[in-house]
Amino acid sequence: MAEGLTSDLLRAAFCIGLLCFWIASRNLSIFTAFYAALVKVLIPLVYFAFFFDGTWIFLDDITYQSQGTKMLQLGYNPITALVNPNGLSNLMSLSGGRHVLYGWWNILGQYLFGKYYYSPVFLNVSLTFISGYFLFRIAHLSGFSRKYAQRLLLFSLFHWEIVAWSSFLNLKDPMIMTLTIIAIYLILRLSKQLKFYDLLGLGGVIFVFFWIRFYVPIIMMIATGIWLSLFQKGWRRYILLFLAAIGSIFVIFFLGLENTLYNFNRLDQNWTTILLGVIRMALTPQPWSIEPASTFLFFPSILHWVLFIPAICGGWMLWRCSREVKFLFVYLVLTLFLYGAFYELQGPRQRLQITPIIAWAQFHFLWMILKIQPPRIPLKGHLI
Repeated sequence: MAEGLTSDLLRAAFCIGLLCFWIASRNLSIFTAFYAALVKVLIPLVYFAFFFDGTWIFLDDITYQSQGTKMLQLGYNPITALVNPNGLSNLMSLSGGRHVLYGWWNILGQYLFGKYYYSPVFLNVSLTFISGYFLFRIAHLSGFSRKYAQRLLLFSLFHWEIVAWSSFLNLKDPMIMTLTIIAIYLILRLSKQLKFYDLLGLGGVIFVFFWIRFYVPIIMMIATGIWLSLFQKGWRRYILLFLAAIGSIFVIFFLGLENTLYNFNRLDQNWTTILLGVIRMALTPQPWSIEPASTFLFFPSILHWVLFIPAICGGWMLWRCSREVKFLFVYLVLTLFLYGAFYELQGPRQRLQITPIIAWAQFHFLWMILKIQPPRIPLKGHLI
């Protein structure tokens, strides 16, 4: 519960604020980066100091917090939890399987800032700056100006859904969102120029996904194959398709063929149900039916509904003006269809991993609207 401005809370806010400022200053002016980091850190600081009462707590976040606390009580730290065979075994046991990454993230947060609910939340705030950094790079790589990419970066940092999910709750979705944006950036870089370090980095990100949400690499590989086949030209396309095929085989090998087929067989074959699921996934939650535990989504849901049609228009304009951006929207559509097939995955929380793409479509629509200046009517003199 809220304990006011404690020294531990202020220390977490200060350290994360410095980190966010440093990341933001890579692409923004010192002045803008400072105020962006300050406001982003003040949001969870004020909430946890004065308003935190447990209303917005889910079941998963308490489980993650408990995993971190238990591991620290057993004498592990963020390093020994991974390199010590017993540490990793204990972490997998507490996680109930292979999805140990966010449990480890809670070990790191509590090790740095104390055994509090807010410790990993502040780390999640820093993740939004990392995803914003790579979104800036993707926009620049796609041919947009530096000024455009800077405005997009700021828009994504303060996007209502990203703020809501990363500033109040101890959930893994901001991490999945960040890993997704990094993977997209590396795939686009490889489409421009084949570099060993980019390939190594992409392999590393895909490997990390196996420890937090195993099916994302499958969507990523399929999206890459479709995008390369339809929109990439030149000899490099065949090399990248070959690498994507190798990556797909690696993913299936790691997950196990039987396990992969089992999960694909779970896909609902009724396309009407899937299409209804896609619509539900795209529009949830409805502002008028939000439960008390999810009231932090009330204003974000209103803005999401208000900007739903503009986002479609912005996405269409983006699709037409950049080959690289097409990859993001191929990935977005595949993700919507995958989640549309599973009723239990059709929530705003799962949508967060594609929210930066939606935010870009919303931003682009607003950018184009603001760019259109009304024609000036020359004054002919005052009539008396």
